[in-house]
Amino acid sequence: MQDRADLLVVLAVKETGSLVGAAKRLQVSGAAITKRLAQIEARLSVRLFRRTTRSVMPTPEGELYCELARRLVDDFESLEARVADLSTTAQGSIKLACNVGFGRQWAAPAIEQFSRLHPGVDVELHLRNRLPDLQAEGFDGAIWLWHPQSTQWIIQTLAKNNRAMVASPEYLQRAGTPGTPEDLSRHACLLMLERDMPVHIWRLSRLGPQADPRFATDIRVSGPLRSNNGEVLRDWAVNGAGIALRPFWDVHAYIQSGRLIHVLPEYAKLDSDVQWIAPYRAHVPERVRLLKEFFVARLRDAPWIQ
Repeated sequence: MQDRADLLVVLAVKETGSLVGAAKRLQVSGAAITKRLAQIEARLSVRLFRRTTRSVMPTPEGELYCELARRLVDDFESLEARVADLSTTAQGSIKLACNVGFGRQWAAPAIEQFSRLHPGVDVELHLRNRLPDLQAEGFDGAIWLWHPQSTQWIIQTLAKNNRAMVASPEYLQRAGTPGTPEDLSRHACLLMLERDMPVHIWRLSRLGPQADPRFATDIRVSGPLRSNNGEVLRDWAVNGAGIALRPFWDVHAYIQSGRLIHVLPEYAKLDSDVQWIAPYRAHVPERVRLLKEFFVARLRDAPWIQ
């Protein structure tokens, strides 16, 4: 008879694609995974995976087993969550992912406040540069900038946010203020190194009634400085090194203080909304629902929203 541990072992092997990955996920030795998988296959008298030195791939029988195992595990988690929700006090743990910059500046302080309101809930915050596979890595959700291409997640916009062009008063006094997007080609632009994004192209949309990313204009820019860290670009802009294209949540306070000037305010890059992303599940635990609603309320009147 299969027990829940067996189901989790087989699912871990399939979803990580290796015995080593399954061992890391379940925090056991590779030998333990190999032995347990062999016992399961012997009991079933069927081979669930084809194993080579390079890969571990499910057989047709393994695919069917994993499909049914995932349903059973989800149903078990739903049962546990429903029983836990009978308590008047939210409890349990939440595993949450977030972009590095936004996580440090906005999500982490919010989670600390949430923890004070719900002391029975433990929150594990992982700051990432790339959106993880939420299902495979056991995440309850993610607070994420930019809309993922995949349709496998539940996605809800928590707050609107554009990327704005900013520069210091000293830089603009020295180099002049651009009057049109095309003028940016004659300025020192601070370039963000992003995955799968052309570093020398800024896709700008006109704000107002025409604020539609389908009608964006690609502007070629250049400059002597580039980085994969947004805080570095912001600080370079504050120090007068050039014009940076930064999310409004990151620079609005600097604009209010006068340390940065909002350049070409009628234009922006419309790709940085704050999203709640979660895997599909039969029942959302009360603690996860409370955290999402907490962020909805906290970001409803976010100070950077114009």
